Amino acid sequence: MGAKPLRVSFVVNFPGPFSHHDVVVHGWKVPLLQANLVGEDRIDLLLDGRIALELSTAEAEKLVPFLADAIAVASGFGSHPRDGMEPPLERLPQVRPQRVTELLSLDP
Repeated sequence: MGAKPLRVSFVVNFPGPFSHHDVVVHGWKVPLLQANLVGEDRIDLLLDGRIALELSTAEAEKLVPFLADAIAVASGFGSHPRDGMEPPLERLPQVRPQRVTELLSLDP
């Protein structure tokens, strides 16, 4: 026999409380990346709420700018913003699909 579904009394739930820090590189918040301070010299990074990594502050100083660039590139931008750069373009990060309605033959 199948398992009975759980009875949910509320549609919206607010589990927690959770505390985290935003990650900021060159004055710009890095999307999908959160940090928790662990001790005096340790930082837990959480990527997309799924992948965690504990680093020293020196390691984070080297790795986080690279992660910021990787997230920006994966989102369709050239890099994470830096001082002196123009703000990112307001556009969708994906290329718009185009429908092909007719194929032309190159054979004579």
